[in-house]
Amino acid sequence: MPERQLHLGYMHWLNGTHWGGWRHPDAPTAEAFELEYATKALKIVEDAKFDFFFLGDTLPGDIVGEQWITTHNTGRLEPFTLGSQLALNSSRIGLVVTAHPTFYEPYILARLTASLDHLSGGRLAWNVVLGASDLAARNFSLPDLGGAGRYERADEFIHVVRRLWDSIEDGAYLQDKKAGRYIDETKVHRLDWQGRHFQVAGTLPLERPPQGHVPLLYAGASELSRELTAKWADVNFTGPATPEESIAFNTDVRRRAERLRGRVDPIFFLPGITPLVADTRAEAVELYEELNDLLPFDDDIVEGDQEESYWTGPDWARISGSRFPLPKGVRSVRALSERVGADLRPLGIDGTVKPDIAERFNDYGRTLLTALAQRTGRTVDNGGVRVKDVLGASIAGNFPLVIGTAAEVADTLIDWFDRGAAEGFNVSVPYLWEPLERFANEVVPILQERGVYRSEYTADTFRGHFGLDIPANSFAATTDPEERSA
Repeated sequence: MPERQLHLGYMHWLNGTHWGGWRHPDAPTAEAFELEYATKALKIVEDAKFDFFFLGDTLPGDIVGEQWITTHNTGRLEPFTLGSQLALNSSRIGLVVTAHPTFYEPYILARLTASLDHLSGGRLAWNVVLGASDLAARNFSLPDLGGAGRYERADEFIHVVRRLWDSIEDGAYLQDKKAGRYIDETKVHRLDWQGRHFQVAGTLPLERPPQGHVPLLYAGASELSRELTAKWADVNFTGPATPEESIAFNTDVRRRAERLRGRVDPIFFLPGITPLVADTRAEAVELYEELNDLLPFDDDIVEGDQEESYWTGPDWARISGSRFPLPKGVRSVRALSERVGADLRPLGIDGTVKPDIAERFNDYGRTLLTALAQRTGRTVDNGGVRVKDVLGASIAGNFPLVIGTAAEVADTLIDWFDRGAAEGFNVSVPYLWEPLERFANEVVPILQERGVYRSEYTADTFRGHFGLDIPANSFAATTDPEERSA
């Protein structure tokens, strides 16, 4: 086996990541609060030797509104609680829990993560998320998330958590019955941290986590997100549209990491992907289009449901200036026309986009046409692009959809891997269960046959799966007694 191996994580979304997926006839009626539902997915991906099982999390304040974005957000078990149960129902796969520094205190988060790392045998990782829902913030007695201030808070938060993980050195628990010494006090440290956001006196009352520092995952491509990844993260997952875009991002973050850390540390880039596998590419494309037909559109799918004044107002300005898919309430040909810079309403929802119209598309519109060509083979030049296709592409999501046979999907992943665009992938599926089972049972064996993916686990911890060393204890590495107690 070659030294460099591809890594796979599974991002567990209750109903999959396609916004129409839950309505597919083959999709189950999700039992959001039943352990067996998550453990079924867990078994599928652990049998396929995935590196980790990822519990994403958000704290939505508007459950009713969330149903039009992703139904997964309307019913989620708390990730640490579910993660502890998944640890009991698995043996080798890594477990990723999500926690927002704005909504925790460092001491609580350090204790939760260290405890679960112990109980899982060193299989835990922490996904640091910095969402900006002011409505959710008000559930925590916070008026808002403070814009860029949440990154500053997160930076201090992570530093304090790592010091707390280090606060009891290995070998501190002597339990020497003969000498009557339970603890070696020279290996127990108080932080006495006095920072801008936190004041933390403590010592964490348990042994250092088996992994030393629980590995950190982070997603995001903004300037502040790049800096946070570069300073702290072991794994980054984003949604670049092309290998070239991914290579540029990875290179930029690694340069920042060397500057911020003062050394070259491994950072693993695992872009998010959504594979859709069928016996033929045509069948896979047909399934993709079937899912798009299940998306929740405006009642008036051509003219839209908004008043004329909406299109010159602040809400539309915010949406049209973002990179995110069109949300509920503006899923119409009118909204698409405003977004791509060309009026498509005369064509209706089933009309064909001709080259002369496509020439008027702005950068966003051209991006949709590129994505559509990659996903379906439909292009303006071959006469295959309908308005409904472009509208579906504007809603179906940002993560690259890899559509085709198992061999074609495997070829795409290996191409990204061989070109250095990715060390692996954070895999989601459009709905459960068939797309996940087909990826695990058909794509993974091809990756194994091609020699880029393990056939058996070779490690028992999250760090072990990635070949990450256990970091030195920051207290033990300090020789100055005054610094050791700082």
